[in-house]
Amino acid sequence: RRLADERAAEAGQADPQSLRHRYDAAQCLEQLGDPAAALAEYRALLPYYENRYVAAGDPQQAHDVRRRIGHLLLALGDRPAAHDTLVRLLHDVERVQGPGHPLAADIRRTLQWLGQVRG
Repeated sequence: RRLADERAAEAGQADPQSLRHRYDAAQCLEQLGDPAAALAEYRALLPYYENRYVAAGDPQQAHDVRRRIGHLLLALGDRPAAHDTLVRLLHDVERVQGPGHPLAADIRRTLQWLGQVRG
């Protein structure tokens, strides 16, 4: 995280390397079992990855961050927010990548499981 902060101070918050360091820090938090901190970091990153100019027109990183947010919401027990996040993500992935994309299939499986747990 400190490396990300140092790079952002040098090159700006939207610098690709700074964003990569922050993404790596979020993954570390996720893997270390701190879902709330990882969720906060991913949510802070998402606007940068959704920005066409920062992301260079590539939505895949934003889709990955949104998927991680949905899964972290599940881990934190917020099933309604996870469901809403994943439904919106599925719509966007199918629109951009097509319904046969592996990420769309993964999201559908998660939503199916979530529907069984909710119902």
